[in-house]
Amino acid sequence: MNNEITPPLPSPFDPSAGIIRASAIPQLSYQDDEDSPLVQYLTIVRRRIWIILGVILLSCLFATYLTYSTTPLYRATTVVQISRESSRVVKIDEVQSQEGKYGNEFYQTQYGLMRSRSVATAVVAKLRLADNPTLLVGYSRADPAPAMALSRQARSQMAVALVMAHTQIDPERNSGLVNMRFDSPDKRLAASVANALAETYIETNLQRRFDANSYARNFLETELARVRTDLETSEQQVVAYADRANIIEINRSSSENGTIQGQSLSELSLEALNTSLANARSERIAAESRANARSTSSSASDPGVTVLRQQRAQLQAEYAGNLTTLRPEYPGMLALQDQISSLDRSIAQQVSRIGDSVNADYRAALSRERQLEAQVSGLMGAVQDLSQRRIQYNIFQRDADTNRALYDTLLERYKEIGVAGGIGANNIAIVDTAQVPGSPFTPQALNNLLLALIAGSIAGIGLAFLLEQLDGALKTPADVERQLHLPILGVIPEVSFERLLDELADRKSVLSEAYLSVQTALRFSTSHGVPKTLSVTSANESEGKSTTALSVAVTLARMGRRSIIIDADMRNPSLHKSLGIDHERGLADLLAGDALNTAKIHEIGEGGFFAMTSGPIPPNPAELLASDRLSEVLAHLGTMFDHVIIDTPPVLGLSDAPLIASQTEATVFVITSGATGAKSAIGSLRRLHETTANVIGVVLTRFATSETGYSYNYNYRYSYGAKSKKSVMQRLRLN
Repeated sequence: MNNEITPPLPSPFDPSAGIIRASAIPQLSYQDDEDSPLVQYLTIVRRRIWIILGVILLSCLFATYLTYSTTPLYRATTVVQISRESSRVVKIDEVQSQEGKYGNEFYQTQYGLMRSRSVATAVVAKLRLADNPTLLVGYSRADPAPAMALSRQARSQMAVALVMAHTQIDPERNSGLVNMRFDSPDKRLAASVANALAETYIETNLQRRFDANSYARNFLETELARVRTDLETSEQQVVAYADRANIIEINRSSSENGTIQGQSLSELSLEALNTSLANARSERIAAESRANARSTSSSASDPGVTVLRQQRAQLQAEYAGNLTTLRPEYPGMLALQDQISSLDRSIAQQVSRIGDSVNADYRAALSRERQLEAQVSGLMGAVQDLSQRRIQYNIFQRDADTNRALYDTLLERYKEIGVAGGIGANNIAIVDTAQVPGSPFTPQALNNLLLALIAGSIAGIGLAFLLEQLDGALKTPADVERQLHLPILGVIPEVSFERLLDELADRKSVLSEAYLSVQTALRFSTSHGVPKTLSVTSANESEGKSTTALSVAVTLARMGRRSIIIDADMRNPSLHKSLGIDHERGLADLLAGDALNTAKIHEIGEGGFFAMTSGPIPPNPAELLASDRLSEVLAHLGTMFDHVIIDTPPVLGLSDAPLIASQTEATVFVITSGATGAKSAIGSLRRLHETTANVIGVVLTRFATSETGYSYNYNYRYSYGAKSKKSVMQRLRLN
């Protein structure tokens, strides 16, 4: 036997029983009419509204308590401007590094300095806050005597901690403005501390600059004294070595790469002789060239020779011209010939004199060249010896020059720091001083209440959804069909226990109309209408199964059908209490062996409605129900009545209900909306299924549309006029 609750069979016929199952009857599904997710969420909120309102109320009460138990605090604000660079009167670099002033860490550093313990300590000392009981105990409203009895050091530490705890640094976005806030139970104290924080921060900033300059000056003074001593020592070494090595430097200088450059007298003389030697060599070469070419080029370029040659050319031209008319022997021609000869002699003499002069110049140039070469050779040895001695001299000289440069640099920086330290430039300024606040900024009752309302609503709704997820109860018809796979025979509205029987007795009541719809659904559960024998059970007690069984029996009797209700709950009978009849004899007697014709049946009214109580409570009801006597009793009653309705005990924990359901034609399972868990219902149906019980459907009782938020409108009441006040027995009369 399968233990799972299976969905309805697709075929409308049950081949084993020959009847039509109610689950196969064509009908509209409640699942097809489910609401949208938003409506379902609103339904959950409406169903758990009291939990939500309770959480909101607790949140508001807690917020109110905190509001009126919190010490009122006043907030004062001082606006400070922080610039990356201070005003520079002179163009001198500061001692402190400027690298961090162009990144975000500069402002973060300043914010940290504003909140630093050193600033708070200075403010406490400046305002003497260690002796101020308002600061020490005002936040907690405690007795100031114990705090004031502490040592001054302990009170100072307490005051510093309180100042740091209630100081807030709030920079304005995209600007250099910073709001320094201080909260205090005293409004004047709040303003004074806020202003003191800004002033102390500026003072400490200037003090840090001064301390840095002072340290730098002291450091430079020490270094200057040391470097001065080193410079004097190195210069003395240079002079002493120059005297020993006979080194006299002229035109001494330092090159760009640090090399010492200078010349001694020997080097200068050698350089001058080299220049003279080069000039003498050039002159000698030129004289030699003139001597080699004295016959032609030298005489040709001489002016005297040129004049003589011009005169001779004129006389020669005149002589040649006269030859055309005169003979060579002519005296005039002879005179011209003598003049020409005289000019030739003069030219020869002039050329000879020129050649002698060129040779003399050559010899003089050669002699001077050789003299200069001898002098240069002599000086080269002296210069080479000087170069060897200059190596150590340059070492001493370089050391002296380095010390001199270092000394000049330190002296210049020392003078700059002295000028910069006396200026007192600052990059921080107070824009707005803190004013005495007029009202406390906290607690804010309205804001706290609003936040509590919002937080309570969120928490309440969250708790409601959490409980909804944890709650496995079946609440709506759609839940029943989705989880149990059984049809809904009827939905019974919630009615108070005091009005239950009155509503049931009144045919015009909502309860009667609801059970009438159940009776109508039962007419379509089998091929012959309402089942002949019908057991009514539930998973747990107090789910409305007794009321359902009684209502179905009454409704059938009102339709002209002879019906009897049997109280089969022999452990906790209740039918006799509802109808006001005795239960001295009943079902237990018949099951125990009494004759069937001796059964005590109570006629309720005159319309064909009868009842049989459970009778005396037996020691073990399950043994009576497990015998074959139950089927005989039901068969006998079936011959007397049209319908036999059996009110059974709950299924869980007992074997009575499954035993009874196995002997009846059909079984109705009753579920209380919002109370019956899905697991318990499934477990009960599994037990009934194992005994081959024919569960034809579910009746959902105590269904409250206001709580479940279900969209179906179960309003059976119309307008029947005024109701008459009658007793329960009179209302159950069927004619």
